[in-house]
Amino acid sequence: MSVPAPFDYHTAKTVDEAIALLQQYGDEAKVLAGGHSLIPAMKLRLSQPGHLVDIGRIDGLSYIRDESGNVAVGAMTTYTTLSRSDLLRRHFALLTDAASVIADQQVRNRGTIGGSIAHSDPAGDMPAIVLALKADII
Repeated sequence: MSVPAPFDYHTAKTVDEAIALLQQYGDEAKVLAGGHSLIPAMKLRLSQPGHLVDIGRIDGLSYIRDESGNVAVGAMTTYTTLSRSDLLRRHFALLTDAASVIADQQVRNRGTIGGSIAHSDPAGDMPAIVLALKADII
């Protein structure tokens, strides 16, 4: 098994703390969400950040809700949660259908929509899906 290059690990407890860490470390920092895209790239040394900012413990980043007629999805929402959402199924069945067949159940339980979009792997499903749905990424 490959071993990633050395890095410093930071756990952000708030969005403000995550932003401060990302500003402090600049291009040397990467956001760690579920880790299913970033960690394999680090093991292959395709990505060698000096700092990881883990946002997994920040409350309030995993949600699916109707906001004034728009469907909002939080960055830390897992594929499993996406696949089971009645709200998404009613409005964006492509998203729920795709989320239910991405990888295996372990990945769906940990992998997040935000991580997939941020990593932007050309082989990844989520960037193409949100593009097809003309989603706004905020």
